[in-house]
Amino acid sequence: MPSPDAERSQRSGRHAEDAAEALLLNLGHTAVARNLRLGHLEVDLVTRDPADGSLVITEVKARRGGRHAPELRVDRAKRRHLIRAASILLARRSFRHCAVRFDVVAVELDDQGRPVDTRHLPRAFTANDG
Repeated sequence: MPSPDAERSQRSGRHAEDAAEALLLNLGHTAVARNLRLGHLEVDLVTRDPADGSLVITEVKARRGGRHAPELRVDRAKRRHLIRAASILLARRSFRHCAVRFDVVAVELDDQGRPVDTRHLPRAFTANDG
């Protein structure tokens, strides 16, 4: 049974992902997958951007308080993880000819773990940044 802190963290993570998904859908994106598992890799959100048809791999980063913006926690290891996940996804027949991009959605949470600010960073990095 998870500890109360772990449950609180999972709940906050779900709230952050809900807020990120809502933001992208409001921008006109079409949902493809959420918490997509590709072997041992996981992608928070996969959407399609209607502007150019790109497959958008989105990392959601949340924080409660603190000094640093949550998007700064998308480090080199996380970028490599997402790039590997994208290559697996793009090998699938239905995505084989898709352009892909990597976005980050940063979510600021209140003390209760509810989103109070959500920022979308399109094209936060490229496959060459891994």
